[in-house]
Amino acid sequence: MEKDNFLGRWLVDDISEEEKKEFENSKDYLAYKDILKGVDKFDRPVFDLDKGLKNQKEYNKRYKKSSGKKVIKLRPWLYAAAAAIVVLFGLRTIFFSTTEIYTEMAETKTLTLPDNSLVTLNADSSVEYDKRSFAETRIIHLKGEAFFDVAKGSSFTVKTKNGDVTVLGTEFNVYSRNEHIEVQCFEGKVQVSNSKETVILTPGKAIKSNSEGALSPNEIKGSKPSWMQGKSTFNQVTLQQLIQELERQYDIRITTNDIDTKRLFSGFFVHNDLDKALKTCFEPMNINYTVNNQKNISLKNK
Repeated sequence: MEKDNFLGRWLVDDISEEEKKEFENSKDYLAYKDILKGVDKFDRPVFDLDKGLKNQKEYNKRYKKSSGKKVIKLRPWLYAAAAAIVVLFGLRTIFFSTTEIYTEMAETKTLTLPDNSLVTLNADSSVEYDKRSFAETRIIHLKGEAFFDVAKGSSFTVKTKNGDVTVLGTEFNVYSRNEHIEVQCFEGKVQVSNSKETVILTPGKAIKSNSEGALSPNEIKGSKPSWMQGKSTFNQVTLQQLIQELERQYDIRITTNDIDTKRLFSGFFVHNDLDKALKTCFEPMNINYTVNNQKNISLKNK
């Protein structure tokens, strides 16, 4: 049997019955089984390969002394394979301890975290956390936009590529897309930090970053972000940002043609009526739109 790829096929149960019987009758089989048993007992995602191989050698010595039987000698290629097994199972431990929840276009979703905090994801967004360490760290990674209702306890941190948000127990909304971050505080206190500064928000306060990353304050109304109430609101955003949000909420594709996408827009659109949303956004800007089908929209200056 080919040793170069046989081990990988055996690990994923992709070998024939004939190959399996031949392997189980070989002198190497028990060594592989012992390695796998040891790996399954690991409870940490960090592995010392040299130490693992050393332990296997010591096991072989003990096995020889206690049984009086001939010890199984792992050949060099088998040691390399053993190391590969440890790495594979180590990666499995790391990947399986990470929980990722995401939403598709035109979808929202609410989830409960291990500490009973609630997270509501806006369309085309995702959160990720380590379920094994979350109770201790309360760290979660966000891409996109989400509303957080955080259970009281130790500090709770939302990490994004544009900055971090840290709270104790509160309600807040985080938007982080491209190079832009916006945070709204509805209850309690929120600390927002990026590479340039740190800002503390109280209820009714919000911040958003500009193109250089500087955080500018503003005020908000209501007890929840507008997207949780079925509409998206904007204050001096580019037409490009508006179009991207329309695409996320309705799962459509908008072709801008010769439109200047750097123009600024203030207003809102609803999430349950595409035609109404398009009229609300583009008629005030003297832009014609054509619905080619339910998924493709073309824009053109009037």
